[in-house]
Amino acid sequence: MRAGRVRAGPCVRLLFFSPHYGTVGGVRSIIDALAAAARAAGHEVSAIVDGGGAGTFGRERELLLYPFPARARELRRLRRFAQKFPRRAVRLVGAVRAAAPDVVSVHCTRRFAPYVALLRRATSVPHVLSLQEGALPPGTPENPGLFRLLVRAADAVAACSAEAAAYATRVGHARRVAVVPNGYDPAEFRPGPPFPHPRPYVLGLGRLEAQKGFDLLIEALARREVPALDLVLAGDGAARAQLEELARARGLAPRVCFLGATDRPTTLALLRGAVAVACPSRFEGLPLVCLEALAAGRPVVATAVNGIPELIREGETGFLVPPEDPAALAAVLARVVAAPDAAARLAARGRALVEQRHPWSLVAPAYLALCAQVAGVRRAAEAA
Repeated sequence: MRAGRVRAGPCVRLLFFSPHYGTVGGVRSIIDALAAAARAAGHEVSAIVDGGGAGTFGRERELLLYPFPARARELRRLRRFAQKFPRRAVRLVGAVRAAAPDVVSVHCTRRFAPYVALLRRATSVPHVLSLQEGALPPGTPENPGLFRLLVRAADAVAACSAEAAAYATRVGHARRVAVVPNGYDPAEFRPGPPFPHPRPYVLGLGRLEAQKGFDLLIEALARREVPALDLVLAGDGAARAQLEELARARGLAPRVCFLGATDRPTTLALLRGAVAVACPSRFEGLPLVCLEALAAGRPVVATAVNGIPELIREGETGFLVPPEDPAALAAVLARVVAAPDAAARLAARGRALVEQRHPWSLVAPAYLALCAQVAGVRRAAEAA
């Protein structure tokens, strides 16, 4: 992120905490942007992450935490969590005390809620939770008690969408919630060469996990109404072998390209060259892939889940389809190919929307101001 000096309230010692930083791409991009803006604003920045942060924060500590199992019935993992939690929680508390922050910026999912709750209680350092998740679809392990533990440990919640904010209030019983959307760096989206793929392609960008719904995208491309588009998947994950097998089973192996994880210049070139960018996720927050696809001026086809309709508005800034519906996905992709000028007009309106509301130069100061306010409440209480 390129940022000039921004003003976001009094300067504070800000510690970023994320057990996902080294493994989840979107979280890392958000933390990097916020940390860069914090330094530009004169804040002192440090971090406790699971890896990959060397040189990013100035002061960082690597610490691996064992998550609470997705299902409480997973007794083996529950016993393992019970064995590992005390020692790792003590290390976490010690690391935070050594950093002596004014406020902790928390970036994690509910499966690490026990660590966050204990950290807040043991250190008394106020927390701001960057919430990137909302309601989960039926059949997905939800564990509302864990979510409530995570949210109630935070002095303030910065939700990436109005849907996530409502969920934090309704299910998490949050004390204070603000909507702070995700952002992007306009400087990255200047004109440049497209990715050199030999045929028109739809782009799927993200982790190859069930959540992202790339199996639905393969099923959609296998339908007869979809023109002969290739699918380029940029990302890696546990579902790669299953997706490769599905592509073979549907006779699409020559048309589906698995690139694995891509560097930033390649990702930007892929966005520039795509006929459309697909986000068929089963659940999301406010996905960066949708923001960045619009910033690149590309048509977006996405599922109408969580915060996505707040950005991708049907017939206005993109195309929405129901979740778990390859037929609807196929029909919209056929429309994009059949009427490229109409799709381009929606993409242009989407680009205007993100240019107006989502540059990090606008978003990051709002987040940092919330952190400064939370830190100020603590300072005032200590001075009283």
